[in-house]
Amino acid sequence: MTTATPSGGSQPKVMYSVASKTNGMGAIEYDERFRDVIWWFPTIENLYPVYAMTIQVSGSETTPLPDFNPSVTKYYWTAIAYQDHVPIDSFRSLNLRWTNSQDYGNFSVNSNNITDGWYGGTYVGNRNNFYGGVNYNIALDYNYSGEDVQNLQIRIYSSEPTSNWLPYSD
Repeated sequence: MTTATPSGGSQPKVMYSVASKTNGMGAIEYDERFRDVIWWFPTIENLYPVYAMTIQVSGSETTPLPDFNPSVTKYYWTAIAYQDHVPIDSFRSLNLRWTNSQDYGNFSVNSNNITDGWYGGTYVGNRNNFYGGVNYNIALDYNYSGEDVQNLQIRIYSSEPTSNWLPYSD
């Protein structure tokens, strides 16, 4: 987690880029929110990444993402960094959707959630139940104003380690 008001340096996106390339989270938060957000960050209960996708988006569209195949039925932590900088100037909404023949769900965030709630930086997280041993098709609906490219991090974390290592993003 990086502060939105750094005390030095001129390249605030560097840490976000490193996190993206190593399947980490690169949240940028305001100092007064660190204490709250740290409890929602994957540092205490859900430490193990089981799904990692970094995607560049602009405008409004729906895009398919790689499938997710959880090994066990349980609650997983879904985490999204929806912009690689502050202030939040172009984000309007996103909806991460998953479906298969037995189950479906979504994690939806819009600009009202982040400006009116305790959010304010670039990170959101949510607990979601997934069934093990079934393949989930994943899709992302997004809406950003303007044509500037936004770098999103989409991660799903488990409380239990897995036997495979996720490939890094390029």
